[in-house]
Amino acid sequence: MHVFKKVSVNGWGGGALRLLHLLLLLLICIMKTTQCQYVKDDNKKNNEFYTAGVVEFRPTLSGMSSADLLAEHLKAYLEIITSPEAEDIDIMVFPEGSLNNAFQLTYVPSEKQNVIPCSSNASEYAEFLIKLSCAARDVHKYLVINLSEKEDCPSPAEDPRPCATNGLNVYNTNVVFDREGRVISRYRKVNIYVENKNTTLEPEYAMFDTDFGVRFGHFICFDMLFYTPAQELVNRFGIKDFIFTSLFYSELPFLTATQLQHGWAWGNNVNLLAAGASYPKSGTTGTGIYAGSEGALVTVMVTSGEGERKLYKAQVPKKGMHDFSSTTEKEKVEQPILHLLQEEKKPNHSTGRHLDGIRLLKDPQIQNFDSLLLEAGKHIRKKICEIDFCCEFVVDTVAVDVPSNSSVYKYRMGMFSGSRTYEKDQRNEIKVCAVYACRNEDPESCGELLDGEFQSDIYFSYLFIEGKFPKAPKLLIMPSTLDADLNQLSRDEAQWKYSPQNVHIDVDIWLNGERRDLMTFGIYANYYSSAVVTEVMNRLMMLCVGAGVLYYKMFENI
Repeated sequence: MHVFKKVSVNGWGGGALRLLHLLLLLLICIMKTTQCQYVKDDNKKNNEFYTAGVVEFRPTLSGMSSADLLAEHLKAYLEIITSPEAEDIDIMVFPEGSLNNAFQLTYVPSEKQNVIPCSSNASEYAEFLIKLSCAARDVHKYLVINLSEKEDCPSPAEDPRPCATNGLNVYNTNVVFDREGRVISRYRKVNIYVENKNTTLEPEYAMFDTDFGVRFGHFICFDMLFYTPAQELVNRFGIKDFIFTSLFYSELPFLTATQLQHGWAWGNNVNLLAAGASYPKSGTTGTGIYAGSEGALVTVMVTSGEGERKLYKAQVPKKGMHDFSSTTEKEKVEQPILHLLQEEKKPNHSTGRHLDGIRLLKDPQIQNFDSLLLEAGKHIRKKICEIDFCCEFVVDTVAVDVPSNSSVYKYRMGMFSGSRTYEKDQRNEIKVCAVYACRNEDPESCGELLDGEFQSDIYFSYLFIEGKFPKAPKLLIMPSTLDADLNQLSRDEAQWKYSPQNVHIDVDIWLNGERRDLMTFGIYANYYSSAVVTEVMNRLMMLCVGAGVLYYKMFENI
């Protein structure tokens, strides 16, 4: 204290003392590098981006015992987690169904228990869960792992459904570890798709906060097609960043894996980290990182070979601090439609040459679309309506010469309004306006692939679709685009305008430049329920459209 008084007497003011104090702190920080690193990590809350990694992972399906399969998968997981490529990642996501199976289960603590399996003396956790907890701690990253979980059946008073004879419930579960290896979130899948798994008595909503200032919601695969929990996390809880683990069976022409991921993120204008199991021969692949209406930051569909084990990463803009919604909407509204004819022509990038290596499902109701075959070299303007739902198409096509004996894709422009089915009586009410490719002129051939490289006798010089969709309380409208390599069109290649009106929503999508390699181009609306509520102009009457029933066996003990 005597030293500071002496300095002040010699002309040093309080400001100079503070400067000296800051210099001393900086010197201490330089000498203690670990403390500097800690301060840097803490300040990441104020950065505009975080670094995310998603893993496309090929599971080994046979040739080993279940214990050996688990050991092999775990070893590969740990190699990816500790790889040099992962060093700068804040959060890493692995896909659904690619770690353990029903013969190698583990208990999983709830986030309420505040458990770090790596530091726990409890013997109930499987060794692989402990090792993953330790890996998260060692690399100081958030890890999201999907696994098969076991839980002792609750007493009848808690859950009246019958229990399995072995006294266990088995869940499809996401587990989130923080940088210390602590379980900070656990989610059990609500919407089961052809799985011998249980569901919770009441649906779960999974959210967690990070030290870099982002709150995540997460869900699993088939959940993305339903209101609870996926869309409800957006509408009810206001989540802007999502994690999606999947083992998704792609379906043409509207529900291939990354096509749905891209559309869901764009339609909601949220960030989405999606990790997909990789086995294209069975139809599963699809991984990406999406920045809402800004489109894909990275995306991959493996369409040949045995699949892959690969980490993909990107810097993701934080929606709370770098929200694109206002500028994006302004650009959409001010974009003059006629100006598109003067824009730079966009070359084709896709060939479809490798699609014989992937198994793809087909929309079971594609033949029920109200559709019209497109002719080459024509200008077409067509409006199709059903009650209070309309699709309008403006299309200019150029005829392309192809060898007379070659097979070429044909196109239909079509609309659909009604209930579509999935497995086990699960249904959604959907409305679609789209142009889509077919093997031939028969409507039943739409959504089917030709052999070999993509070839069409039509070049799209102009393509514009407008849909008028009735409003509803549970609704997501999203772009649905696909090229010949099963990639989505970027924001530079496809433009989008969303304009809510009094009783309906006007949605436009149009093509930037010319294309010959389209598989799908349109608007896909999921109403999540059978009753689509809208208002007539006098707002005194209510109109119910469609007869589908959103029904899934959430209360069935499988």
